[in-house]
Amino acid sequence: MANEIPLISGQKNVAADTIEVMYTAPSDKSILILSFTATNNTAASKTYKAYIYNSAGSSNGATIPQQIVVKDRFDLGAAIIGHTIPKGGTLRIESSGASSLVFRATGRAI
Repeated sequence: MANEIPLISGQKNVAADTIEVMYTAPSDKSILILSFTATNNTAASKTYKAYIYNSAGSSNGATIPQQIVVKDRFDLGAAIIGHTIPKGGTLRIESSGASSLVFRATGRAI
């Protein structure tokens, strides 16, 4: 897609079981999430959750509730595709292991 932009480019959580900001939308544009991948290159299964927060820092809970990613596998995060990060909002992720799962996402300004 011509207007596709990287939101998360191979980031990992710094701390286990901690919700961390992975992407912040511009203050003047909302972002439509087009793709999302969580990849597990570790020796054990890991879990993650993904959240969309508004610009005030509030969320109504996980957009992707706890998802298990088996070792040497990936998850496409289908539950978050097509959702919008509001202006100034954030895409946040929590995983069960620090520096374990690799996250990638793309989107488009709307």
